[in-house]
Amino acid sequence: MKKAMKCIAVLLVFGLLTATGVIAGENSITGTVEKTDQGIVISAADGGTYIVKGKDLSEMVGQTVKAIGTLDEGQSGKTLTVISVEPVQK
Repeated sequence: MKKAMKCIAVLLVFGLLTATGVIAGENSITGTVEKTDQGIVISAADGGTYIVKGKDLSEMVGQTVKAIGTLDEGQSGKTLTVISVEPVQK
C-alpha cells in the first residue's frame, strides 16, 4: 500500500511540474514588442530578439511585456510561441 501511495505522489508531482512548465520547457521573456521586416518580435532585456508566434501582439507594439512560451531556434532566428503575455509596468 505504501508503494502505491509513493507512486501516486510521484505522478502528482510530475503532473504539477508539467502543468507549470518546469518540464515542458516554457520560458519567460521580458522585452519590448516591435514590428520588423520579420514580423512582430520581442526585443528582450537580455539582448535577444524573438520572433513571436501563437498570439497577435501587433496592438502591443512599443510596450514592454512579459511573455511566457516555448522557445525554438531555426534558420530564421529565435522564435517564441507565446502562451500568455502581460504588460510590464515601468
